[in-house]
Amino acid sequence: MRVESIGDGWAAFSALSGDTLLLNAESASVLEILAEEPADTSAVCAALAADTGLPAAVIAERLSDSWSRLIGSGLVRRLPASP
Repeated sequence: MRVESIGDGWAAFSALSGDTLLLNAESASVLEILAEEPADTSAVCAALAADTGLPAAVIAERLSDSWSRLIGSGLVRRLPASP
């Protein structure tokens, strides 16, 4: 995967799907966090909340529509839950 800044947004290329997607800043930030290590939704929201000063619940709401697009494009993968 490759993510590049384009004006006020971001473009991400998914080698899995072969598609390039335009992303908002929140989605690009999710990819930045997940590039470091796997994390669940609450950990991603907590990291973004710590970085932005917004409540994690606000971050979760802003990202609610983004997850299916990130997963569907192959930019984010769901991992099986740990036992």
